[in-house]
Amino acid sequence: MKASKLVCGSGVFFFILSTLCAQSGRESLKEGAVVALGGRTATVKKLHTLSYVEDDYTRRFKFDSFENPKLRELRTRYKLDDVVAPGREEFEKQVLLMDWVHQQFKKFGQPSTNARGALEILQALDDGHTFFCSQYAQLLVSSAASLGWIDRPLALRMHRGAAKVGGSTEHSVTEIWSNQHRKWVMLDPTSNMYLERSGVALNAYEIRQEWFYQNGTNLTFVIGKERKKYRKSDLPIFLKRFAGFGDLAVHPDELDKYGFTAYIPNTDLMNSGFDYARMFIVKDQLCDGTKWHVRTVPAHPATDPYFPIGQAAMGLFAENENIRVEMKTLTPNFERYEIQVDGGEWKPARAMFIWNIHDGQNRLNARTVNRFGVSGPVSEAALRAEKKTDFLRPQ
Repeated sequence: MKASKLVCGSGVFFFILSTLCAQSGRESLKEGAVVALGGRTATVKKLHTLSYVEDDYTRRFKFDSFENPKLRELRTRYKLDDVVAPGREEFEKQVLLMDWVHQQFKKFGQPSTNARGALEILQALDDGHTFFCSQYAQLLVSSAASLGWIDRPLALRMHRGAAKVGGSTEHSVTEIWSNQHRKWVMLDPTSNMYLERSGVALNAYEIRQEWFYQNGTNLTFVIGKERKKYRKSDLPIFLKRFAGFGDLAVHPDELDKYGFTAYIPNTDLMNSGFDYARMFIVKDQLCDGTKWHVRTVPAHPATDPYFPIGQAAMGLFAENENIRVEMKTLTPNFERYEIQVDGGEWKPARAMFIWNIHDGQNRLNARTVNRFGVSGPVSEAALRAEKKTDFLRPQ
């Protein structure tokens, strides 16, 4: 197989090719490694790259397609580029999109129509229909997909038998992949909220563990595009008043719904709906005695559901006088890799290429770009190369 065949691709085809391209049988250089490159000695000063993960959990997921005409219609009809345009950074844009979704719902309560998918839900909202959390999540997942972001739906269930304050024992939220933060972040469009600890936006599992095992006092509740911040002692947080329903609020027991945390492994909701059959559920001894769905339970809940998306995972291998670079990625709707050498311009690259090393400091950055034009987080490598005589000279 020629490396040039690996420049572009998408979906399963790319997934397979990228897996095949790095079967070198050798272990990648690590940060701090010293290696001979012909007449030079090179030291790996920096290697900052998320891992490439392929396992049962990544294989469960089906992501919406760039080719889906419903995504283009959603993006253009509702001018979603304008919605997120005021954001200065990616995550700020994602929060603006969550806020927009929250504001579309004028009535809250048991759904008054069986509308399915973002376009149908938005039309039904214009027609005066009522919806609850499941439809908020559907709209955010598909709206994010139309802009090239990966936002996946989650289902929650209280580990206690009945809600003390907050009404329903179940809830729907989402987790969006943040290239900016290089991690999954929980977004709750119903509450127009995400959560932080020490200024770091959290995923659903991190929220769960902080709430149940650290008493939640370190959590910050961040509400809306204004990013108003509250602590546990500030609960309940009033959100909106809905005729016929009452107040929508973040109640003191709101996060008890994270007792069972179920990951629904598809984002093509306008075509397929929620794939409840293949979802997997994080739970522990807190959930004993409470019945819910029976599904696969990850052995490593802090990591199994939290595989990287859009990352150009780099492997570095000494080859004669230079470095062979091999990249892998899990990037839905993958378009291309790009590299930046010594601070120069970003240029397209193959999945496997030779990095020409020179004396002194060598810097290499790599990223993916998907078909929507969204760039993934940047992987970084830095090597210091010296002629062997210089390297061995007494200091």
